[in-house]
Amino acid sequence: MQDHHDVPSRARRLRGCVAASLAAAAAFTFAGAAHAAYPERAITVVVPFPAGGINDTIARPVLQRLAESLGQAVVIENRPGASGTIGSGLVARAKPDGYTLLLGAASTLAVVPQLNTNAGYDPLGDFVPVGGLASVASVLVTGKRDAYGTLPAVHEAARKQPGTLTYGSAGAGTSQHMQMAQYNLAQGLEMLHVPYRGGAPAMTDLIGGQIDLMMEPVATALPHIRGGKVVPLAISLPERSPLLPEVPTFAQAGVPDYQVSTWFSLMAPAGTDAAQLKLLSDKLVEVLRDPGIEKALAERGVQTMPLPSAEMKAYLVQEHALWGKVIKDAGIPPQ
Repeated sequence: MQDHHDVPSRARRLRGCVAASLAAAAAFTFAGAAHAAYPERAITVVVPFPAGGINDTIARPVLQRLAESLGQAVVIENRPGASGTIGSGLVARAKPDGYTLLLGAASTLAVVPQLNTNAGYDPLGDFVPVGGLASVASVLVTGKRDAYGTLPAVHEAARKQPGTLTYGSAGAGTSQHMQMAQYNLAQGLEMLHVPYRGGAPAMTDLIGGQIDLMMEPVATALPHIRGGKVVPLAISLPERSPLLPEVPTFAQAGVPDYQVSTWFSLMAPAGTDAAQLKLLSDKLVEVLRDPGIEKALAERGVQTMPLPSAEMKAYLVQEHALWGKVIKDAGIPPQ
């Protein structure tokens, strides 16, 4: 989720942390000869979140193109629950035959297992990355234009009344939660976290004024910003986004070196055959580097993250350490 690391390719500029998915058991099937050895049948990608939202935005076009490239069906199976641990655990325990994969996320791989000792899987030991998928920058938004219409106004209010300002999230350990916890640590602010059962009810309460702030992925915040329902205060990019040219970066708003994002990856169970893994990784990187895919996702506020398996593994290790430190420093209790 945090963009402080020297990682390869476009992941230098963005990361990604949470929340939403694809229609349950949807499948993409395409004509074309299958590979002689692998894959010989449909591949299932388990999405550990409810259907809809940012997971649809990212996974649908990428997996559709991957299915075309492999010449086989890709079946998307939603298995939500317990902050993503149910679906993730299912894949961790699956047969490592290359036919059951996981749509991994910053929250389910780098955060939640460190908050929940009963998560049921080890994100660093039970999976091997196929590769990176995409990252989505975050934007700090409020529904209270008059009170908190600028980032300096937010800081001033938070310092005058510590613990009074509230920020919402899709739940404990989600990208919205962790990014705000990290932000408050860095700025010396104290705000009250209000977790929800999903991002949609949190956004509803933000719009209605029940909570003050949210650190939301650009892709899901865009419709509400364009509709005038929430006010964007700053975006976590090194430069302004062409989708929101009027919104300053955090650096422009007075907070340097704050670039966070929610990221996603494709994972396989540990022990998956190396040749199968290489085929999947090579095909995925090829898909993500396609200009058409890059453009389609960029128009929705998403940046492709074409990291091969080994590079995604190194990035995951870094992210796991980073968010473990945030959890410790912020004093976030086990969930």
